[in-house]
Amino acid sequence: MRVRTFCLLMMAAFSAALGLAVITPFLPELAERHGTNGFWIGMIFAGFGISRGIITPFIGKVSDRVGRKIFVVGGLIIYTVVSLFYTKADNVYLLTLVRFIHGFSAGMILPIVMTYVGELSRQGREGLTTGALNTVLYLGVAAGPLIGGEIAERYGFDAVFYSMAALGAVTLFLVIFFLPEAKSHTPQKAPGTAPFNILIKYSYIKAVLIITFVSVGLSAIFMSFVPSIAIKDLVDMIHIGFIISVAILIAGILQIPFGRFADHHDRLGKLLQCTVGVSVSMMAIFVLPFCPDFRALFLAGCFMGLGIAICAPALSSISVGIGQKAGMGWWMGIFWSVMSAALVIAPITAGIIMDHFGLDSVFYTASIFAFFTVIFCIYYIRRRQIGELKK
Repeated sequence: MRVRTFCLLMMAAFSAALGLAVITPFLPELAERHGTNGFWIGMIFAGFGISRGIITPFIGKVSDRVGRKIFVVGGLIIYTVVSLFYTKADNVYLLTLVRFIHGFSAGMILPIVMTYVGELSRQGREGLTTGALNTVLYLGVAAGPLIGGEIAERYGFDAVFYSMAALGAVTLFLVIFFLPEAKSHTPQKAPGTAPFNILIKYSYIKAVLIITFVSVGLSAIFMSFVPSIAIKDLVDMIHIGFIISVAILIAGILQIPFGRFADHHDRLGKLLQCTVGVSVSMMAIFVLPFCPDFRALFLAGCFMGLGIAICAPALSSISVGIGQKAGMGWWMGIFWSVMSAALVIAPITAGIIMDHFGLDSVFYTASIFAFFTVIFCIYYIRRRQIGELKK
């Protein structure tokens, strides 16, 4: 039962993750076709995160009371139907609207899947279990640009979205008939925002949420704006998809090893692992404007994937630990809301920076922001270590 449940959850997560990045390789072409600027490139990508961020906190909290399966099913229904809407989006405003609706499906599926997995995790193996989930998530994100770029190049844009709808329909059928219901066994939280107000007073929680925001923000900028810099270097859609897919594939393959590594460390060690991962991603983002061709972009993408691989399983393991104490669905709602906020704020801000200061400034600004985040986390970890030594 546990293995079957886990496999079905992985399939649902893969479908949802696929929808996030499938449009990435042809963002520059869509922008040129519709005469859009950097802001709307960011909005097309961010529309997904806006709606996901709106719905996620409510989904997590309600699922603690009424169960999980209904939200996975509802999310897959929206996913399947909205995939067909992409074929009718003939201007940038409709495309942004469709991405917005699409985000609701991910907001219903992904946090609930992670909550399911968190409840299936055995004590001391949270990093390994969530690493397996992250592997599937990143494989889905990696497959998105690769499949999207290949199918769009050979059969046109519409074929990409018909394929997504078919995958969603198959997954929906399997989940309806074979995924068992699960209800939270964590204590019910009092209504209102008081629990979060208490949690956010802890510096450790602040550090976790900040580094989550920055890590996801760097990934969003990479996926949103690497196609633009690649087009400038005369790289075609298939190769753009390949760069992004390999980066995310590396992140996915290394999730389980780095998840095992995280399981051998305490919470400060896991936070330090996250900091190292963000540092690697920061350097990969910083060098992108200096990449003159496909090979250089590919190498930078590989380091981006390595940074994600180091950071993500440790973050997920930390979140499961917090969720086990604070309420799994409720905390995962907060955790995924921060990620959704990063998916919204980072691309839109980057688009505005691109319009006013040029494409290269996007990567420099993101790197500087990440640098100060790393400094903050190192300072916090060092302060805690000194405090523990004094005790």
